[in-house]
Amino acid sequence: MNPDPSTGIHRDLFAPTLLRALVALVLAAVTIFWQEPTMGVVVWGVGLYLLLTGAASILLQLRLNGNDHVDMGPSRQVPQSYGVLYVVGGILALVGADSPGGLVLYAGLVLGVAGLTELALGLKFRTTFPLGRDWTIAGLVTVLAATGLVLVVDLGAKALFGVVGAAAVVIGVTHLLAALSLRHEDRRGQAPAGTA
Repeated sequence: MNPDPSTGIHRDLFAPTLLRALVALVLAAVTIFWQEPTMGVVVWGVGLYLLLTGAASILLQLRLNGNDHVDMGPSRQVPQSYGVLYVVGGILALVGADSPGGLVLYAGLVLGVAGLTELALGLKFRTTFPLGRDWTIAGLVTVLAATGLVLVVDLGAKALFGVVGAAAVVIGVTHLLAALSLRHEDRRGQAPAGTA
């Protein structure tokens, strides 16, 4: 499956990809500039990050559902699956994570499962779908972040924030580049023949 720009797939993928990039980059900036975060700040930061990442994934699913040219077979609903998982994880983190162990339990579990799911989706479509490589990178980085949370749980709030923030930097940059590429491909597909 090699989507033609004229099918509108690049335009449909642009907004959710850009939203996810901006969410990740905002969290990354907060983790860089907030040098001594309290546990409350970390819980709210990570919880909102999970919640908004889930919202971006659900928006992506809605865009995929609205384009008849997308043929991903049984994998078509996967972004919604990990999107809902992110949302639930974000809510659980905000409501129930009052300690480093609680945050690692909720956020680490969600990041691990959602990351593996996205990694599998990315590997399956890495050469045949516009976001395949980006899903692969995001999935791998998310799994590494989940592992990192478990490893630094005893080091305190700053270490936990740093692990999630480092993953957010990579995801934010790759998705921002993907969004710009999608916008370029969409404009190229809309250009009259001979003007691209």
